[in-house]
Amino acid sequence: MNEILSKLVVVSLSISLWTGRKKLSPEDLGLDFSKLPPEKLATLGSKKICDPEKLAVFSALKRRAERQCEAVGVRFLGGYAIPEDKADEVMKILDGVRDEFEKEKQEFLSEYDRSLREWIDANPEWAAIIEKGVEPASTAARRLGFAVQAFKVKNIDGLDKGLNEHASTLSERLIYEINQQARQAWEESYKGRPSVTRKALRPIKSMLEKLRGLEFLSPYLLTLAVQVEEVLATLPKSGPIEGRNLTSLIGILHVLGDLPLDEVPAEEEDEVAETILIETRPAEPVSLPSEWFF
Repeated sequence: MNEILSKLVVVSLSISLWTGRKKLSPEDLGLDFSKLPPEKLATLGSKKICDPEKLAVFSALKRRAERQCEAVGVRFLGGYAIPEDKADEVMKILDGVRDEFEKEKQEFLSEYDRSLREWIDANPEWAAIIEKGVEPASTAARRLGFAVQAFKVKNIDGLDKGLNEHASTLSERLIYEINQQARQAWEESYKGRPSVTRKALRPIKSMLEKLRGLEFLSPYLLTLAVQVEEVLATLPKSGPIEGRNLTSLIGILHVLGDLPLDEVPAEEEDEVAETILIETRPAEPVSLPSEWFF
């Protein structure tokens, strides 16, 4: 297991957002508190004390950072395990996203008071409710944060059972993530279409890059990557993809996404089956850790 861990760098993202929301109280709506159900049954929800559009950029930057890690890595120890040879490139990109986050944060804070006033003025009927919940700019400053760390993980003799068990599931986790990406690509770009543009190749090439980067996790991943490359190599260099070429792509998506053949038009089932040359799951059943789903 040390050999695998030595080829990985764990990237941890610590990105916090400020929602610009406050809990809505009965007083805000002029309600009799005694006539409301207890909170364990129902709550009044929240009120927006700041224009959500002013905060959207921070959610977008958070998602951009996560996508960058997901493109080359796999979830591990609360962060992302990425190939060591890609660490410098990934960190450079993440540093750029962090700098952009900080720039947007400073601009947001510099316009904070004016933005709040504009939001209140835009909702005069609810001005009193909004004003009751207004927070100082310092609160938003504390809540908005972006930090990224990269570190290596090493076993400690005699104390590494849990780490080894967690690391041993990395290849299964990667297969699970590839399954989800392939299913999304199938639904969005391939299902029910007699031909596709070359743009439809992007998700498959992205999956291939991820498989190639982490192929050392399992021999199965290398076999899968080679099969994808063989299919891509048969495609024309330009123009739409249709006919047998499209059938080959559908076949490889069924491998990557572990999709049932009943998703394929009946007239294409035999051709697709010919492209599925390897098992789409490891020989032994895989129990997926609950922490994968969040």
